[in-house]
Amino acid sequence: MCFQCENNIYRLSKLLLCDFFSTFHFALRSSYTNFAPCMNDDNYLYSQPVLDFITISTEFCKYLEQGEGKDIYDFTHVMRGLLPMLYLKATLLGNVPEVAGWNEEKLTEEDYNFVRSTVARIMGEKDDFLDVFVEDFKYSEHPVLCTISENLADVYQQLRELVETFRDGYEESMQVALYNTMDEFKLQWGQKLLNALRAIHDASINM
Repeated sequence: MCFQCENNIYRLSKLLLCDFFSTFHFALRSSYTNFAPCMNDDNYLYSQPVLDFITISTEFCKYLEQGEGKDIYDFTHVMRGLLPMLYLKATLLGNVPEVAGWNEEKLTEEDYNFVRSTVARIMGEKDDFLDVFVEDFKYSEHPVLCTISENLADVYQQLRELVETFRDGYEESMQVALYNTMDEFKLQWGQKLLNALRAIHDASINM
């Protein structure tokens, strides 16, 4: 990985961590007062927790899209920093109220397959891992064979849709996209992120 890219990610991580204790303390206090973000507040979409989440989501998507040529050592090092930060920033958003609406999908199958195949090439034989935190395990007596590349591509798919919607700047669509993303975080991609992180951790210490 080039020095400039690594330095940019380091600066981003340092910037986001600077407000870690203040935002985390605020989230804890808010949980005792039944705090929930109000989508009627015109400033909510531009609040610090949302902007932090969009920022780290953008960096995650950009890094995967520019993954060609990266080696497994750099890739796993960066992912071990980005994925926990991404999970943290998602949890600090709290409960996003449901908003009626529908957004047209922006991500193509080619985009998804490009990211998945790029990660698979980087990880090589380390791409496969056994998992029990998947739907298919309900019908099996043994752990299910999964891949880091597919889990990360699934996370990428959710976040890329969100980032592109925020980039367009239509607030109604942004509200719908944010709710859908956080709903899917609870149902799918949050667990897939953790599954991939656990597998990446295991791969990185056994190289």
